Amino acid sequence: MSSLPGQAAGAERVRLIGAVPSGFERTQQLHFEHFKIDEYTASERQESVKNTRIRLEQHRGSLPLDLADTLKHYESANMARCQAPDLTTIFSGLEQGYQTLVMLTVCPKRPSLATGYLRFTKAILADALYFVEIEQKVPHFNPAEAESLHETVVFWTDLLKQFIVCSENSVTPACLTVSADD
Repeated sequence: MSSLPGQAAGAERVRLIGAVPSGFERTQQLHFEHFKIDEYTASERQESVKNTRIRLEQHRGSLPLDLADTLKHYESANMARCQAPDLTTIFSGLEQGYQTLVMLTVCPKRPSLATGYLRFTKAILADALYFVEIEQKVPHFNPAEAESLHETVVFWTDLLKQFIVCSENSVTPACLTVSADD
């Protein structure tokens, strides 16, 4: 179980929780006062998730007013290195009582590379701004053939749903289950 702890106003403990699947190894960890990153990469031995990276981020400080604009800006730097990218909002609403937005970025091809990627990014606004990013490199494809990646999309969407923000006072079943496991 991965967890990035936070501290809400009023000293309520808030955490980003979720299980990184087996077969992933931590490849980066940066923890500073206002910024935290934990990044995991799939082991080469894991054929089904090969070329996949999971990144968990926490940003403290001034919080954005518009989560959609913030996530689009977050994604724009990566999309600049893609030919014909497509950014789609998958979910926008409250999750565990926190404003949440999920976007799918489809990159059919990167210049000078034989790969594209699918990237799911979940942004959660709580005591801090949290990002959960799952990116899988895929062989380049024609944008009209993106439907062939449907199985991959469903697989990663289910994993992304498991990453949630819970406070110590959360009474939702998902948060209570995690609290019981601690």
